[in-house]
Amino acid sequence: MASLITGLVSGVISSALTYFGTRSKIRLDMRVEYDKNLHDKRLELYKQLWPKTEPLARFAPHYVLNYNMVKAVSVDMREWYFKEGGIYLSKRSRKPYFALKKQMQHVIDNGGLETRPDAQIDDGARDAILEAASNLRTSLADDIRTRNAPWL
Repeated sequence: MASLITGLVSGVISSALTYFGTRSKIRLDMRVEYDKNLHDKRLELYKQLWPKTEPLARFAPHYVLNYNMVKAVSVDMREWYFKEGGIYLSKRSRKPYFALKKQMQHVIDNGGLETRPDAQIDDGARDAILEAASNLRTSLADDIRTRNAPWL
């Protein structure tokens, strides 16, 4: 009788350990698959957002940063955000994204610039926008680990 009880208890413990071990592995596998899919989707969408900020690059002397340019980039970014990109934007990249949008909004809300849409914006506003755009691009690259892959 004792060997029967020992066998039964051993079987129950073995089954429980197998169940919890399998459940943990399935959860881990699902998490890895989710993270891979999320990374792939972010890569796809961030590759669409990145070129929209080209006119806001510090070393882009062929662009004159003016009201029209800032407004066009802002509209492109808003469309990207609401069509699909915003839902995949990481929590870490939301701050730089909206910091850039805020700097661009200062220019868009400036009535004096709106009346002279092709005039170059002042250096302070330009520098704030260029810095915010650079911060966004850095954050996007960090999100998809293109500059700091952990295995390198």
